[in-house]
Amino acid sequence: MSLSQVFRRKVFWFFDILKGNDIKKHFEDIKELIENPQALSSIQKKEEYLQNILQHAVSTTWFYQKYSGYQSIADFPVINKNMIRDNFEEFTSSKYKLKDCVKVSTSGSTGAPFSVLQNMSKRCRNTGDNLYFSSKSGYEIGQKLIYVKIWSDQYKHNPLSKFWWQNIHPRSVFKLSDQEIAEFIEKLRKDTSKKSFLGYTSAFTTICQYLDRTNAEPIQSNVQSIITMSEGINDYVRAGMKKYFGIVPVSRYSNNENGILAQEDRNTTLKFVINSASYLIEVFDLEKDVPVSFGKRGRIVVTDLHNYAMPIIRYDTGDIGTMNLDENNIPYLASIEGRKLDLIYNTKGEIVPSHVSYKLCKYGDYKQFQLIQYGKKDYTIKLNTDKKIDESTMLAEFKGYFGQDANITITYVDEIPLLSSGKRREVTNTYYS
Repeated sequence: MSLSQVFRRKVFWFFDILKGNDIKKHFEDIKELIENPQALSSIQKKEEYLQNILQHAVSTTWFYQKYSGYQSIADFPVINKNMIRDNFEEFTSSKYKLKDCVKVSTSGSTGAPFSVLQNMSKRCRNTGDNLYFSSKSGYEIGQKLIYVKIWSDQYKHNPLSKFWWQNIHPRSVFKLSDQEIAEFIEKLRKDTSKKSFLGYTSAFTTICQYLDRTNAEPIQSNVQSIITMSEGINDYVRAGMKKYFGIVPVSRYSNNENGILAQEDRNTTLKFVINSASYLIEVFDLEKDVPVSFGKRGRIVVTDLHNYAMPIIRYDTGDIGTMNLDENNIPYLASIEGRKLDLIYNTKGEIVPSHVSYKLCKYGDYKQFQLIQYGKKDYTIKLNTDKKIDESTMLAEFKGYFGQDANITITYVDEIPLLSSGKRREVTNTYYS
């Protein structure tokens, strides 16, 4: 560990001590509950967290007061973004003043603004979650963190900013042209300090595609950890980041309104460790508000155990996933497939595995690609490439996925624009959305 990293780590914990060790207490609690899930003390504490937030909700919010006679969480309704957005005041606890809370906002996948309030203890909990799950991927406090997402101009490096103290290096997804990636890679080659990556899968896809096109050699840059977020990971990014940076990335499942919900086990792909210390996660039927059995695909529904400013109970995230039990009967998320509008269906109306879009990669080196379903049997494959591909073979393969009666059109484009969130949706469905 470098002197710079040691210094930043000490500064971080020094400020936490001044504030009462809130983050450290949360970190230790999270570690204990997740790593000892079958201990009686862990089971009892998580149940206590659940009962406390339920009682607080019915006692201090207009929306939940009508459920004051509840027997269990099963008596609470499933809610969604629109319900919170349209009844913001009714979801807000009367125990908290606006000035004592932080308003967290997101544009979401649809671009519609959405906000929730979080109390300060919840904010510390989120920091504790972040530190714990980052450490499980190989990141340490004070290490250089290259954070690739959408950034506003206000985030500039200066000695007084928390980004400087925490050694966070923002990189905008809007600055990933070939020239900008080349300059970025050159800086990485010259920087031997320990570092980690955190960012959108689509951003890492763009970087790997550039490195593939330029026949780049592996980059010796002392990378310790790579975490993808906000978008599902795929085999192409796994292999590409391992090839060029020497680290297999792990996928993090999180959202702005809650925090880190689960993270892929570094040693076992397709197994997401649920953040059961901070959330209760359920999987519900795709159409009805009833839980599904283990192994069945459904809607991911979250209860936040620590947001007292705005209790969020049985919140439909809009994401689709599957929950299973491991060898010790501990629940984990076996798949997270994104939102309904990110799912593709075959001509019989059956869901096609979300990673099917990456079957396109073997047909050429693209700058960008996108798979769109716009009718029950109608699909478009958009390709941003300078070279024609073997269309007949591609069409034959994808009819195997969608159905022999599928109408598939291949179009060549100059650009596939980013969403307002800074992500680029590589699969989209305008028919079933």
